[in-house]
Amino acid sequence: MNPSPGIGTRATPPTSLATGNEPPLKDVLVELWQNLEKLVQQQVALASTEMDLKLQRLQAQLKTVAIGAGLLLVGALALVAAIILLLDLIMPAWLAALITGGVAAGVGFGLIMAKKPTARDVIPERTIASVAKDVQTFREATK
Repeated sequence: MNPSPGIGTRATPPTSLATGNEPPLKDVLVELWQNLEKLVQQQVALASTEMDLKLQRLQAQLKTVAIGAGLLLVGALALVAAIILLLDLIMPAWLAALITGGVAAGVGFGLIMAKKPTARDVIPERTIASVAKDVQTFREATK
């Protein structure tokens, strides 16, 4: 048994102070900086990857919207042709143009409304969540 510090023996330093087995503060700070730098690089890579995926989806959606807009334009032009033909009183031609225009406009409008992209489609949600988690971990570690 070790005698208590006040009875003729020297007190040992608390274990929370540097004992010689712990690395110097400079090394700890260098390692912390390197880890922080690596973490930032990983977060940037994650954000880049996530943005690439979201941009690919956005490109596909924009292609669908462009096709829908083209069909809507064709439909509108066909409806205009139908009105012109109606005014000319050529029954079979205006009826065909009216049906074609209505179907094309309906399909085009449906495609545009179904695949309309939003700003939320390009927000890197996983990266934001990961950064928030890292900030929380860093705050807890520095308490």
